[in-house]
Parts: sequence; C-alpha cells; structure tokens
Amino acid sequence: MNVRHDFTQDLHLQTDHLVISSRPVRQAARGRLRGVVFTGMALAAIWAGLHWDDPASWVIGLPTVVGGAAATALLPSAPPPAISLTGALRLTVFAIAGILSGAVDVSLSSLRPHRLRTGCLTYRTRLPDGRPRRLFALAITLLPGTLTARLERDQLTVHALDCGPSARADLDALEARIAGLFGLSLDGDHA
Repeated sequence: MNVRHDFTQDLHLQTDHLVISSRPVRQAARGRLRGVVFTGMALAAIWAGLHWDDPASWVIGLPTVVGGAAATALLPSAPPPAISLTGALRLTVFAIAGILSGAVDVSLSSLRPHRLRTGCLTYRTRLPDGRPRRLFALAITLLPGTLTARLERDQLTVHALDCGPSARADLDALEARIAGLFGLSLDGDHA
C-alpha cells in the first residue's frame, strides 16, 4: 500500500520567529486546476467525437463532462511524469505496428484454431512500481491476442491466444519500449 503525505505549508525558521510560506499550496492548487481543465477538455472532445451529429446530446454530455472534470479535483496531485520524446515516438510506432499485426494475426489464427496454444503465462516485469508498470499492464492488450488478467506487485498474469516463445518475446519488446518512454533502463533477467 502506498501512503502519501502532503504537507500544505512550507515552514522556514528565521532567527526568533516562524515564517509560513504558502508557495506549495498555490502550486498544488494550480496543478489541480490544470488537471480539471485538461480532463474537461479531453472529456468534451471525446463526447463531441462520439456525438458529433447530435447537438441535443449535450443535455447529457455537458453535466457528464463537468462532473468528470470536477472529480479530477478529488484525486491526489502528483508531479507529471518525465517522458522521453524519442521513447514516446518509438512506443507509438511499436503500438501502431502491434495493432495492425495483431489484427492480422488474430484473424488468421481464428481460421486455424487447432494451432492455438491458449492459456495464461506469468511475466515478471522489471519496470518500477507506478506509472511505468501500470502503462505496461494496459499496453499488453495492444499485442496480438494478449490481455493482462492480473497485476500483482512485479508479476503479471497474461492471457494469450498463443503462449509460445513469441508471446514472451513480444512482452519483452513492449517492456523495453515502456522503459524507453520513461527514460529507464532495464536490469536483470526475467525469472
């Protein structure tokens, strides 16, 4: 369980009196406001994209967008992740290629179901806990015929249509791309 302690005031001791600074409070408030605005914009864009031909849908859409954006203010503030632009581009190319090859692979496999070796495989990730590991668990669904069934500490249970060596190689490649996105290096071998 992760415990986070947020202190709302920065204390500085000067000679014989205590000075209380509100700088961290203002920064946290700006971060929450930025999160609310970006979430609202994203939700509005999604709603507009899904219901572009029905302006009357905003009767439901507007309260949904406002409620979703307001809910963001309840989340704990966190610093934005450090993202590598090169890593992001590599992950994007990998994801697009994975989606396309996955569609073809799954389609062809459905025509020859007797060749499938479905099941679950266990994969121990070397990514640190937090955003990198969660993104990895979510991105596994981009790989052909795979789905994350469970994430427990550093161990993932992955359901795959083909549990052969290629599935593990695909997971290794995806893990390396996620590490590159966050500017991390992977050390050690899988158990």
